[in-house]
Amino acid sequence: MSNLNRYLPTVIIVTLIIVAGYFLLTKGPKVQLPSVPTTSVQEINSGNLPPLGNPQAPIKIIEFGDFLCPFCGRAVLELYPQLEPLIQQGKVVLYFRDFVVHPQATIIHNASRCANEQNKYWEFNKEAFKKFMTGEEIAKKEILIKLAQELNLDLTSFERCLNDNKYVQDVQNDTQYGISIGVQGTPTFFINGQKIEGVNIPQIQSTLNKLLK
Repeated sequence: MSNLNRYLPTVIIVTLIIVAGYFLLTKGPKVQLPSVPTTSVQEINSGNLPPLGNPQAPIKIIEFGDFLCPFCGRAVLELYPQLEPLIQQGKVVLYFRDFVVHPQATIIHNASRCANEQNKYWEFNKEAFKKFMTGEEIAKKEILIKLAQELNLDLTSFERCLNDNKYVQDVQNDTQYGISIGVQGTPTFFINGQKIEGVNIPQIQSTLNKLLK
């Protein structure tokens, strides 16, 4: 028997399988895959820290951040100045929620809430990030006290709050809430519930422009 005759049955079987498969693929019922939405909007709790701007503003931005996150620092230096005119015009309100990625940042988050007792939350928030971005060891207690002094806070009250870790549980609660709604890193922004991860300024600007129309 020639080699061709020996392999002929196998060739015929393979050919039949290919033809049958082609028929099933082209003539069988079409499968409708579920559509995936391009954007997902969530209802996000703004937390218990004070807003930067009018809480009745039509556009609400909620940022989850870590005081030792360089990308969060970039947001303060590069994004916030672009938001300020919109905040002053009453079009945008900004909220910050603690999301501790670096455990050593907990003391800073606690300190920011201690500053909030004296109505200096946002001043402390921005200056803490600026100091971090210039290389200061902002997680050290003495640096935090120095910052409180620069902001004319009552140092006795501030230091007591700091030593008591008064707001550590609140910081942890914020972080756990962020995890529960899908925050995986910092910064994460929710603009009227639409999630944007990282300092993606073009995407943030595009989202704002659509909402401002």
